[in-house]
Amino acid sequence: MTRSIAARIHTAALRAEDGQGTVEYVGLAMAIGVLLLAVGSVLGKDHGIGSIITSAIKSALQQASGGGK
Repeated sequence: MTRSIAARIHTAALRAEDGQGTVEYVGLAMAIGVLLLAVGSVLGKDHGIGSIITSAIKSALQQASGGGK
């Protein structure tokens, strides 16, 4: 009986953490975005960083969707 209660508590605790990884990845993506904005504002003018990042993101999306080589 005690093991059954402990198992239920453990299972409930694991269910409460569903989606936690997604939240952490979103937080990480937001932190990277803020960092990129900070670097961009410090540099002032365009040094081609935006086009490099945009092309890298497009390439990664194409590869992830199976469209890349």
